[in-house]
Amino acid sequence: MKKNVRIAIYSRKSKYSDKGDSCKNQIELAMEYIKNHYPSNEYNVEVILYEDEGFSGGNIERPEFQKMLKEENINPFDVLICYRLDRISRNIADFSNIMNELTRLHTDFVSIKEQFDTRTPMGRAMMYIASVFAQLEREVIAERIRDNMIELAKTGRWLGGETPTGFNSERYDLINIYEKNNDNTLERKSKKACKLVENEKERKVIETIFKKYLEIKSLNGTESYLIQHNILSRKGVYFATGRIRTILTSLVYATYDEDMEKYLKSKGITIFVDDERKGKYGRYGLIAYNKQDGHRNCNDMSEWIVAVGLHPGYIKGADWIKIQQLIEKNTSRRYSAKSKNEALFSGIVKCSQCGSYMRPKMTGNQPKGAEQKRFYYTCELKERSRGTKCQGANIVGLTMDSLVIEKLREVFVPSSEVYKELKNISITKQNNDIKEELQGLYKTLNKNKEEIKRIIEKLKYIDNDVVEFVNEELRKKKKENEEVQNKIDILENGNKDRENKEQKNKKKLESKGAKLILDIVNNCFNLFEDLDIKTKKDILKILIQDIEGNGDKVIINMLNTKIDESSKKLFSDMVTEGISKKN
Repeated sequence: MKKNVRIAIYSRKSKYSDKGDSCKNQIELAMEYIKNHYPSNEYNVEVILYEDEGFSGGNIERPEFQKMLKEENINPFDVLICYRLDRISRNIADFSNIMNELTRLHTDFVSIKEQFDTRTPMGRAMMYIASVFAQLEREVIAERIRDNMIELAKTGRWLGGETPTGFNSERYDLINIYEKNNDNTLERKSKKACKLVENEKERKVIETIFKKYLEIKSLNGTESYLIQHNILSRKGVYFATGRIRTILTSLVYATYDEDMEKYLKSKGITIFVDDERKGKYGRYGLIAYNKQDGHRNCNDMSEWIVAVGLHPGYIKGADWIKIQQLIEKNTSRRYSAKSKNEALFSGIVKCSQCGSYMRPKMTGNQPKGAEQKRFYYTCELKERSRGTKCQGANIVGLTMDSLVIEKLREVFVPSSEVYKELKNISITKQNNDIKEELQGLYKTLNKNKEEIKRIIEKLKYIDNDVVEFVNEELRKKKKENEEVQNKIDILENGNKDRENKEQKNKKKLESKGAKLILDIVNNCFNLFEDLDIKTKKDILKILIQDIEGNGDKVIINMLNTKIDESSKKLFSDMVTEGISKKN
């Protein structure tokens, strides 16, 4: 009688590739191993494949690997096969924990390359020894990468990515490169590299930002100046404080001089520079590498690799250092943290004049002993531009908050337009989703038909040598169209049946949906005052799409519903009336 065996094959490759030890090759070797060790005349083999292509072995947070571990705990495999130990993990602690878990669940582990068998004590010992060397290899690789980065840094080149504002990227010949030939002799070769070059128009913007920050000594003030004078970013939008801060703290604009050398040395940073530019202060800018780790988290400054670049420096070292000291000292006082937390509609209410969000801002005079601080909702663009780009009137915060909540309590009743719309949404959402999917499928179908038509029209101009390739492309398009058409048929036929059933049960569904929503809303508003501020805001964001307003008028759009104008007018009148009375 044949024995049943469940075998998992795990493959991993750090980069997408069809060469060497690609996932495809790893799986083929594993299948060959199964064929040789579990012959079909003796075993009924169930093979489950797990492939992580493009993931490092430095940690185990890989989608297919985590899926495999989860399924292993639910229904343990008899055997886990991988091509090499480091496909599982290069980290000793992770590897050890995984092996212990496999042992606990009585799952054998096979590494094809090292030929380890965990069923024997010697096999387990050798496996752990190998994992130690795998981690050592990983650390050596990391050290080599850093050494290479230092060597690259010395050249001052730009290694790619989006160029900083104020610069363009330009290719040039990097001639001081030596590489081994087949006979192991070194040969000097010319290679292409990139460097930063001045963008004259953007340089003026950068110099203005630095100059104004030194004058104003405030990110908010600098932001307002740029908006007032229509100074835009490369993408044609206003500079926000976060972007301004990034520019002001970027080393790429600082000039390589004695002040910068001393400052960076005090931060534990060595400046790398080749002999050609060494000591030539005031001519070149700086460039920083290794500022972020693989997860885009900022590394400590001591881990930065800073070099003298090939580009000009825009800001003197003394000025750049002074700005860093100001930024460290200053804290933004734009909004009070207390007012931001207590404002129910922060992130919901928008200025009806310009469409910007309205943010909470504390008032100057606060009554003594008051439980809640007074604040206004004020237009963000108005604040940023100091009133030059928008003059929308402020809204009294506490007054609007209480009046809107009061009106929401009144509106969520079965006779209201909002309530009726809610019932409609609860019933028709599924059909709407299917209609959207069908629209997408029809769009794909028509696009493919047009492509097939264009290919056929061009056939008469194509050489006989490539006709077969064109025919293959036509076959693919036709096959894809058949699959799309099948999906359309299934959805349309299924949707008709669904519509018939829903028509019969419509009244029943409306009744259940309405009751459920009404119960939720009633319970919510009965307990509303006892909820914490975060929960209140979460509930309001579910109920309200957005609020448009200023000091004279407030309109509330709820639940993405189409409320008639009379209902909107009612909201506006009540809120405005309440605010004007309390002002």
